[in-house]
Amino acid sequence: MVCLKITINDVAKLAGVSKATVSRVINNPETVSENLRSKILEVIDTTNYRPSKVAQALSNKRTNIIGIIIPDFTNPVFSKIIVGIEDVFKETEYDFLMTSTNFAVKTEIKQIKMFDEKNVDGLVILTDQINDELRAVLENFTKPIIIIGSDAGLEKIPVVKIDNYRAAFEVVSYLLNLGHEKIVMITGDMKDKFSGELRFDGYVSALKRKGLKVQREFVYSSKYSSKDGYKAMTKILTRTVVPTAVFCVNDKVAIGVLKCCHDNQILVPEDISVVGFDDIEIASLYNPTLSTVSQPFMEKGRAAAENMLKMINGKEVQREIVLDHELIIRQTTAKIKRKK
Repeated sequence: MVCLKITINDVAKLAGVSKATVSRVINNPETVSENLRSKILEVIDTTNYRPSKVAQALSNKRTNIIGIIIPDFTNPVFSKIIVGIEDVFKETEYDFLMTSTNFAVKTEIKQIKMFDEKNVDGLVILTDQINDELRAVLENFTKPIIIIGSDAGLEKIPVVKIDNYRAAFEVVSYLLNLGHEKIVMITGDMKDKFSGELRFDGYVSALKRKGLKVQREFVYSSKYSSKDGYKAMTKILTRTVVPTAVFCVNDKVAIGVLKCCHDNQILVPEDISVVGFDDIEIASLYNPTLSTVSQPFMEKGRAAAENMLKMINGKEVQREIVLDHELIIRQTTAKIKRKK
């Protein structure tokens, strides 16, 4: 037996109306009288007609697709954010397309233009480095945008973030309270607004509040991998003055620092305290367990997705959504050992 698929033309014929009237009942029911609407809906129910999602999207001038741009597919931090985004969108008619920039601004610009050409309904960007060229591309994007992580400095683009400055300030203040004064910071790229510049500013402010100067030899720039953390710590250990504490831009860098200390017979936290940032899964599993700053990554994703849906539907959203962070104290930090 062959089952023929019911089309909108069939519904119109059975209801004795035009195809356009059926379409209005489906997409804009308030424009059709109640009696006529009831008659057409009865036919739709009887025939089990299901409108094409593509056709509906086209009639509404929407694609029902959200673009998502992340810096790195392999980073567990970004994976958690994506899970939060997906939790919201899976309850809607929206699908999403996702690309990775590998932390390259030029790639990010290219991808934003590509999503604009594809006429996506909105764009969620996890971005770190915002230069003038990228800012101009964001300003010219024709659909709603929301950024997770870095403030673009654009009034029309909302951002979901934590207070990176405050979080870094709290970490360094905690280390100072333990008696540490020789505190190294392994920073990210200083062009990186949220995990580079703002966290470094928090480090500097905490030291200045204590009356301490920032020593150039106590600041190291690094990429965001464990391998780069290991390399940075290797350089630190060759210095005449070895620090008593190391604050790392993220947990992956901190894990590299811990491995380097282990390989060089340096005890953590007996000889050096180490603090990371992010609270990825390995932070609580490594030996010793890593003191770090915990971020609500899934909540970031949910907040971005929920606000994107509001923007698509013409509703106003907050310019800045600042979520809470938490300093997690584990085994890699301790009071400084005083010489007898």
